[in-house]
Amino acid sequence: MIQNAETQSNVQAIERSLTKKDVIAILTQRLQDNLNSYYPDLDKNRTLITGKSLGGHVASTYRFEIKSGNSSKKYIIFLKLCPIFEALNPALMEYQTLQLLYHKMPLIQEDCHVPRPLDYFPDLHAYAMESVGTKNLREYLLKNNSRLRGDDSINELLDLVSGSANWLRAFHKITMSVKSIKFNYEAFIKSFVEEFDYRSLSNFRFPKSTVDRLEDTIKSLSSLNGVFDMPCAKWHWDYTPGHIFIDNNKISVIDILGLDNTPIYEDIGHFLSALTSINNLPFYLFFDFKRAKDRLCNQFINTYFHDTGYQKDEFVLLSNIYRLKYLIIYFSGQYKMISQKLHPLAGSAFANLRLVRLFNEPILQAIDEITKRIKKLI
Repeated sequence: MIQNAETQSNVQAIERSLTKKDVIAILTQRLQDNLNSYYPDLDKNRTLITGKSLGGHVASTYRFEIKSGNSSKKYIIFLKLCPIFEALNPALMEYQTLQLLYHKMPLIQEDCHVPRPLDYFPDLHAYAMESVGTKNLREYLLKNNSRLRGDDSINELLDLVSGSANWLRAFHKITMSVKSIKFNYEAFIKSFVEEFDYRSLSNFRFPKSTVDRLEDTIKSLSSLNGVFDMPCAKWHWDYTPGHIFIDNNKISVIDILGLDNTPIYEDIGHFLSALTSINNLPFYLFFDFKRAKDRLCNQFINTYFHDTGYQKDEFVLLSNIYRLKYLIIYFSGQYKMISQKLHPLAGSAFANLRLVRLFNEPILQAIDEITKRIKKLI
């Protein structure tokens, strides 16, 4: 996985040597110097630029508000400082991906968009983009997928899940690789076992039957080695409801890494796992996890699949294989986060009291789908 690569941590170096106020001042001057190329009609001598840090786990994001003269209109720009990985430059990749998609995406799918790319600063390993809005699909999902709402009152939610699938399908269509790749069992296992060995789930309070079925299912995937051709395209890398905005009846997606020649199922599985393992505490106690893992996931899969020409059982099988992968990664990520922030004992308690209950059913559902499709196809 990319996050495990060695990095030249320019983000931490910049922010360690300067105060947040100093960093904002430097970035503000960069925007001021280039403002006329972003907004030619603005009088940059009468503009006010204010900024603040939004933080970030790997990259650091800053939000800037631009006002000109006495006009009530304001422009919102986000500037993202990225680390440099040994094998790639995320800031440049994300900026170039936005350049590729900005005009093409609406032509493929009318209501699908990305932020307008504004600038790339190679010395800072940073890029600037225009805001796409403030209404986030994650927040909408938490508020509206409630057990207090009947299935007949979630049509808008279903439309947004379909819109998210349409966006991803359009993204993959625009960036599709010439060649597909065969499913490689060893490479697949290596892609997540290096982060967290799935057999370690036995150290937590998962039912023994779940751990046994998981191990059997992972082993059974070896029978698929070299069997299926997987379409490849650019990889979003973190396609989740938190990176999708729904302002003005549009689906707009941010933070698109754009790594080439990656199986489309990485993004599909990532979204499905995020949909079913969302943290609903402390404010959304009635979040309907059953509906999320059943109806919402099926809505996403069926919408993406429509008119692709793929074989349905194969598509559903591979989607759930990668969904299972990301459920394991999500579990380990949340466990490790609490362990590092608080204490390993706190991480274990959180995993056993909260995460096991949250992840057990989605893991079993993915296993059921995989088992059923393997029996049908092999």
